[in-house]
Amino acid sequence: MDVQFEKAFLKAVKKYAGIKKEIEQKVRKIIEHPVALGEPLQGNFRGFYSCPVKRNFIIIYLYCSICRKKGDDEYVACENCAETVDETIRFIIVGPHDAAYGKK
Repeated sequence: MDVQFEKAFLKAVKKYAGIKKEIEQKVRKIIEHPVALGEPLQGNFRGFYSCPVKRNFIIIYLYCSICRKKGDDEYVACENCAETVDETIRFIIVGPHDAAYGKK
């Protein structure tokens, strides 16, 4: 499994250092079971998954294999999609629900 972290994700982990261990534990679990733990998103976030870390705190990520199987890669349009192997998980952002979805 290839695991990639966006700069925004890494920056947010530093920002929320108080729950860094919880974030790391959830990331490990997502890597083991990316589809079972995540909830597929819709609308503007089609192709992405979300997974709660705490009550109102989520991780948003992509699992390339499922993204391609569903045809969502046309909507997500990652820069390096063609070079990325199917078994790749890309962690996009972590944070409070509204902030992670860009509502704040």
